[in-house]
Amino acid sequence: MIIDAKTVVITFSIIGVAMYLGLGAIRSFALSIAQENHDANLAIDQSEEARRVKRERDADNAASIAFAKVEPLLPASALPQSAHSSSNSISATDEETPANNATI
Repeated sequence: MIIDAKTVVITFSIIGVAMYLGLGAIRSFALSIAQENHDANLAIDQSEEARRVKRERDADNAASIAFAKVEPLLPASALPQSAHSSSNSISATDEETPANNATI
């Protein structure tokens, strides 16, 4: 076999083209795996979110049912007040803000 500049250039060109095509195939394969993984993660997240919403809805329903059972036993002063008196009271978020608790 004769080793001269022409043979070396042709060999490097063939190797370069082969590597370019091979890396393109690997990149395409990796992209398809990443997309499938992303789709699977989205499906898992959606199913977890659906379960969380269902548990929250069930807990809210259970709390409503429990309050409905206890409400007749409560004195009138312990029941939630109407919207008219709620404007006179300070909300819990106003009481907890650091600006309201600051000392001068």
